[in-house]
Amino acid sequence: MVNFYERSFNTALKLLSKYGMEYSVLRKGKVSIVNGKEVITENQTFTTIGIKTNYNPIEIDGTVIQSGDIQMVFSANVELQINDIVTIDGEKYLIKQPNPVKPADVLICYKSQLRKA
Repeated sequence: MVNFYERSFNTALKLLSKYGMEYSVLRKGKVSIVNGKEVITENQTFTTIGIKTNYNPIEIDGTVIQSGDIQMVFSANVELQINDIVTIDGEKYLIKQPNPVKPADVLICYKSQLRKA
């Protein structure tokens, strides 16, 4: 069964590489306390491949999914997290939900919900 999911991962990566675009992702740094000392994590910037889609009007409920939200399918080459900032067409969007597509133990892609920052 794992072989099937690995093939699905490879197919998703191949299609995203062929039809998708590279997008810049910013993960803001933070300050954590470890053993009583401040540990500063710097901002991280990386790129990932994705395809932009819009939500079907029937999916927009005004609370969880709002008008203006977009849906992106991203490759699984980088772990995406809530509040990562993606630059799309010169505008910044927050990842509200990364929504990993992960049957079994294989992460195939992300089907993320983004909202204008």
